[in-house]
Amino acid sequence: MDQEEPQNFIEEIIEQDIAADKNNGRIHTRFPPEPNGYLHIGHAKSIYLNFRIAEKYNGLCNLRFDDTNPSSPEKSPKKKFYEWIEQDLKWLGCEPDLIIKASERLDVYYEFAYELLEEGNAYVCTCDPEKWKKLRNEKKGCPCRDTDPDKNVDRWHKMQDGEYEEGEAVVRIKTDIEHKDPAQRDWPAFRILKDHSHPYVSQDYVVWPLYNFASAIDDHEFNVTHIFRAEEHSTNTKNQKHLYEHLGWEYPETIHHGFLSLKGAVLSTSDIRSGIKNDKYRGWDDPRLGTIRALRRRGFQAEAIEELIKKYGTKSSNAEVSMEEFSSINRKIVDPEALRYFFVKEPVEITVKNAENKGEVELPIHPEKEGTKNLEVTDSFLVEREDLESNRGDSIRLKGLYNINIPEEGKKCSYAGDEIVQEMPKIHWLPDSESETLEAEVMMPNAEKLQGIVEKNVLEENVDNVMQFERFGFVRLDEKEDDKMNFCFTHK
Repeated sequence: MDQEEPQNFIEEIIEQDIAADKNNGRIHTRFPPEPNGYLHIGHAKSIYLNFRIAEKYNGLCNLRFDDTNPSSPEKSPKKKFYEWIEQDLKWLGCEPDLIIKASERLDVYYEFAYELLEEGNAYVCTCDPEKWKKLRNEKKGCPCRDTDPDKNVDRWHKMQDGEYEEGEAVVRIKTDIEHKDPAQRDWPAFRILKDHSHPYVSQDYVVWPLYNFASAIDDHEFNVTHIFRAEEHSTNTKNQKHLYEHLGWEYPETIHHGFLSLKGAVLSTSDIRSGIKNDKYRGWDDPRLGTIRALRRRGFQAEAIEELIKKYGTKSSNAEVSMEEFSSINRKIVDPEALRYFFVKEPVEITVKNAENKGEVELPIHPEKEGTKNLEVTDSFLVEREDLESNRGDSIRLKGLYNINIPEEGKKCSYAGDEIVQEMPKIHWLPDSESETLEAEVMMPNAEKLQGIVEKNVLEENVDNVMQFERFGFVRLDEKEDDKMNFCFTHK
């Protein structure tokens, strides 16, 4: 299938809905992250689809924090993640029209739960969980399923009053108990969580909704018309439709898309959290991770992420993108603006005799941009050890300066003219002068730190700027000090 077809299919659906005057002809989408970790490249697909579709049709897109799962210290929401998610969305160029915290709407969810219990479309199950699963797998209802609505309401109040312990009572939505998919048989809507840790909700609340219930209610309450979610949520879609049938609502148009991942980049929130705790990773922006923060820190641009999403569209199949492919997209964006500098790793000192070009020399700052940079040179230079050793006995060109002859042994070189010879190797270099250089450290994609020196002209750059170290690759300025600069490697 052509990659453009899914997008055209979406536009066709939306235009039909607008023509049918659904929701007064206004598109309304939402992005519902859990604030228990950073956003990663896998989230980006849902982010851009929801925000850009709403934007294109002059609609609305909500940021809905799915924060009703304080089941453990690891999974519980954290204030910092609410803030960071908003920051990541802003950097991606996606500003929500409304921000919703599901945790602030517990009383709303309770009202709908009461209605469903009272009308016999839900029940409070007090069966042993293992016993219930056995019955479910056998396509049999548990004894609680036929409980009188009044008794279910009474049990519901007991749940709220804390008379049940965790695992002793669960609210279930009635569906087809003989459904071919066990996951759609009387799915759970509420459970008990005591002694929880939540940044915004009192511990007086002990009954918490699960995702399928809270999300479905909010989609209706906030007039969501279109849902873009990963294919892995297709069962959730089916479960939520059962709930809508009970409540007499029309379910939003839903488009499922495949999951997008980066080969070699860690995306699992639990793996990242564990890795940080065990000092395997340096933080949520460790370069080995696929979080938005990590990619941003490395120097990948928001435009590159969006271009990647456009390329894969809404295909239902999962896609694992190589870092080379992603880098190629990013390179086209940063290359026209990234200024060029010399960075020398493993520097060794050489001298050049008989050279006339001394003093201040002017070099281009970019092959296609106006502007130059200046370096003060003498007859002493710093070059990479590998360049020196691999060119023993040959002539090479100090890039932008002149040619030199490398001796078979030692570090005393000789001037070999100014003429540019195409076949001659060209190496980068730096003056052997503290006034012209700075210590530099580059964090590589494997999180190892490479030490070297860089020309002092980089002091003109600001933190977050992406530049190119010639013959090395693109880097982002991570930290700027008077006597040292720290960079993150982006890609070649």
